[in-house]
Amino acid sequence: MIRAWISGILAVFLAHLAWFGVIVAEAHVDAFMPLVVVLLLVVLNIAGVAAFVIARRVPKLGLLLALTMAPLTAALGTASNLLFGLAGIRVDISGFYNNAGLFVSLLLYGAFVSAVGGAIGTWVGRKTAEAALAPVMTAPAAAEALPEISVAPVPGVDDLPQIRSD
Repeated sequence: MIRAWISGILAVFLAHLAWFGVIVAEAHVDAFMPLVVVLLLVVLNIAGVAAFVIARRVPKLGLLLALTMAPLTAALGTASNLLFGLAGIRVDISGFYNNAGLFVSLLLYGAFVSAVGGAIGTWVGRKTAEAALAPVMTAPAAAEALPEISVAPVPGVDDLPQIRSD
């Protein structure tokens, strides 16, 4: 359970770290804007991906643990914004000009994405656990369970039409 949660935290942290690094690089070298946009989408949705991974690996408490990715991603996004301000880089992700509005908007969106990812991960985790516990059919039992299929006989050489060469 702890390993699954740490893997989710690590995924969120690494995505935010990559996004922060690319924005700082873009501020100095004007060549990374497409990567900034792609990583923005990743950062906004990484809470859902991490929630899915956590919930899939821990189906019992998965949804509860998955929802913890929302405050983490909101805190990291707000901390990044504060660091951008200290570095003199102006980034306005949410349309709010203060960090409280940014935190609230990231928290609400992160909660939504985490809930969806956690619910899907819990469902997949439970289905995977059920499939692992289901009895496996042996070959004869599987053959008996299949419907009988009749196959037309394959025509032989004698059944083919004869071509005359006159």
